[in-house]
Amino acid sequence: MDYKSEYEKKLISPEDAARLVKDGMHIEIGGSANTALIIDRYLAQRKDELSNVEIGTFIDLAPYEFLKADPEQETFKWESCFLYEPVRKYSKEIGPCVHRPGVLSDAGLIAREIGIDSVDMAFLVTTPMDRHGYFNFGVTCTFLKSIAEAADTVVLVVKEDMPWINGGYDECIHISEVDYIVEDREFPTPFLPFLPPPTKEDEMIAENIIEAGLVENGSTLQVGIGGLPNTVIKMLKEAGFKDLGIHTEMIGDGLMELIEDGIVTNSQKKLDKGKSVFSFALGTRKLYDFLDRNPKVATYPVEYTNHPFVIAQQPKMFSLNQIAQIDLMGQVNSEQIGLTSPTGKIYQVSGTGGQLDFVLGSFYSFDRRGKAVLATYSTYNGTSRIIPALPTGAAITVPRSVVQYVATEWGIAYLRGLPIYKRAAALIQIAHPDHRDWLEEEARKLGILPPKYSIPSGKADGVIYRRD
Repeated sequence: MDYKSEYEKKLISPEDAARLVKDGMHIEIGGSANTALIIDRYLAQRKDELSNVEIGTFIDLAPYEFLKADPEQETFKWESCFLYEPVRKYSKEIGPCVHRPGVLSDAGLIAREIGIDSVDMAFLVTTPMDRHGYFNFGVTCTFLKSIAEAADTVVLVVKEDMPWINGGYDECIHISEVDYIVEDREFPTPFLPFLPPPTKEDEMIAENIIEAGLVENGSTLQVGIGGLPNTVIKMLKEAGFKDLGIHTEMIGDGLMELIEDGIVTNSQKKLDKGKSVFSFALGTRKLYDFLDRNPKVATYPVEYTNHPFVIAQQPKMFSLNQIAQIDLMGQVNSEQIGLTSPTGKIYQVSGTGGQLDFVLGSFYSFDRRGKAVLATYSTYNGTSRIIPALPTGAAITVPRSVVQYVATEWGIAYLRGLPIYKRAAALIQIAHPDHRDWLEEEARKLGILPPKYSIPSGKADGVIYRRD
């Protein structure tokens, strides 16, 4: 078949693509490094022509032009699955109404089962077409194919510099499934120009994790990007671990280095043996070049990578995620600041993402050796991140009933199976020393600690590693 002629017939300009949007439509413009920023640019210019256009996004890496043009959302009604730093000022001002809650493993199913009746148009970023008529979603497989299947009209936004990444399924879309094609010559694929250096707290938490023996030879890793996961990865290299595997939501430069150095072999995995599995990538250009057509990796949709049943089958699963707050009963908030925000509104900071997926998958691990670590700095701007009780309006990202390991720079506590008062004692011992007396006093007021109970001077039950 002559796919080139079909391509030419469907090719339109970015301006014409933005003009396809009509009043009352719900459109999706992708997310992470696969956000259709060129459509955002030209759509924002139509603010005064349109009315009541819903725009869906996720993992927001850019301050959208449509938000700048319409901060009061008179025309563009924004909804994001996972907010990121560039858009948080808008959510702080507007409130949590802009957020679409959900676990990431369910995002594709939501698109297929609910979006099928609501998504009018999808703008999806891809690689150029290959000789078989296929386009690849590159560094963001996630649930883009599901969005395409749900949308009435599919517009591809082709980027020349997008790497082609081999996958398990749903990593490609065929030209026969596409209505229009746009070539984006204005916006390169977003990448991180450098990796942020770790803080002292990152290094202390990473040391605690390694010293506590939470990673073993043959462990399967799920970590993100940032100072803490990169420090853990550095220490894994220095400690001489071997035969590690990767089954993660996101892959970054640190995990790439473990593959390059032969520390990751994926030889112990029963699923995807020999392959490092992920759903999206975010990092430097070196990472993207490494992933391009690399047979050592496989990208999958989130309904596979993040499904707790799939995660549970990984050998010695080790999951590391960072949290914003945890209360003395073990309730975890990673995404939404309560009524303590200066605006007086609930402040949506991010989203659940895949955190709960990997907590549950590790919790129910088939080999009973899964470990989900929820890490936090003990303080933020002088206040404790371990608090007596979550404030009004805070989200519970991970319920206390499935929390395993909690890590701070002062130690690690294992909460599973502990009664409330022992959880509180363990968490107080890994809180910042300046806040421990206050936490104990508040715990007694709330009935979290019994009146006559004394927190042990040595390690409390559940504290598996402690430093002072």
